[in-house]
Amino acid sequence: MRRRVSFRGWAVVAGALWTLAAFESEAVAFQVSEPGKGAVVRPGEAMKVKVRFQPGLPVVKVTYTLLEEERALDDIKVEAPPTVESTAAPFDAAMPVPVEAAGAMRLLAVAQVAERRGQYVLFDETSVRVEPAAELKGLEAEIPVRFTKAIGEVRLLSVRGRYADRVARDLTHSRTGTTYRSRDEKVVRVNHDGLAQAMGPGKVDIVAKNDKHEVKIPVVVEVESPENRPPVAHAGTDQTVKQGARVRLDALLSGDPEGKNPFYYWSQVQGMPINLVEPLSPRPYFFAPVVDEPRVLRFRLIVRDEEGAESFPAYVNVTVVP
Repeated sequence: MRRRVSFRGWAVVAGALWTLAAFESEAVAFQVSEPGKGAVVRPGEAMKVKVRFQPGLPVVKVTYTLLEEERALDDIKVEAPPTVESTAAPFDAAMPVPVEAAGAMRLLAVAQVAERRGQYVLFDETSVRVEPAAELKGLEAEIPVRFTKAIGEVRLLSVRGRYADRVARDLTHSRTGTTYRSRDEKVVRVNHDGLAQAMGPGKVDIVAKNDKHEVKIPVVVEVESPENRPPVAHAGTDQTVKQGARVRLDALLSGDPEGKNPFYYWSQVQGMPINLVEPLSPRPYFFAPVVDEPRVLRFRLIVRDEEGAESFPAYVNVTVVP
């Protein structure tokens, strides 16, 4: 039997499951077998999803979730990502690909395993690329972009693609192939994911490009605190840890150049969603999930100051091993 489920609700349940932790369980293979890594899929169609695992493993349910690359659950404001579950072997399912999707996405598969000694979860994920069959006809952007708070203020640009199938798709992020260039970085700079940061008073254009199409985005920086300097985020060094270990993230090398105490915002952007304790502190922690082979959890850090300026994101990877 297959049905749609709430991803957020499932994530809370999954977090409770692995705290029961079969940390001493045998290493077992659990893998996404279809689609293959880097497979091209079409928006608006159903993607066949399959897993394979060790014979005899008492899997009772597999939940599949389709997520945008480098996107935290906290970023999803309106609607939960597509999620389906299968409760009968061989646990195949059909994942609907949103018609407005484009670019790199990741498919997360989570197996709930029920043994006599307790329940736990195993996970795997693979990357796919959503490519519309319709031709990209042009780009549009929300303009103008105004900065009014302080130097260091960050705004997410908005770039949409007009396609021949009359569907407007969000092409802001670099995962969709969009690139950016500021014509004067002394006024505003922009990173590869469409985050623009005010650097000094003035007016300038940012040029967004995707395929053969370009759009100019006028930017105006007229801020209340022109002398402010933005904070800097440092998410620490990559770690390799054992399953079940208590893991601390570390932002202590981050800071505000003006010596004030900044605010910290941690989010997870890859891997099995875990319960991050104290995500607004410089050193949050979590317990590493059960794994059958090395798995990567990726975290994003953003630092803000009292004037409303913020850093560009910093990232750190935690590899969990059996």
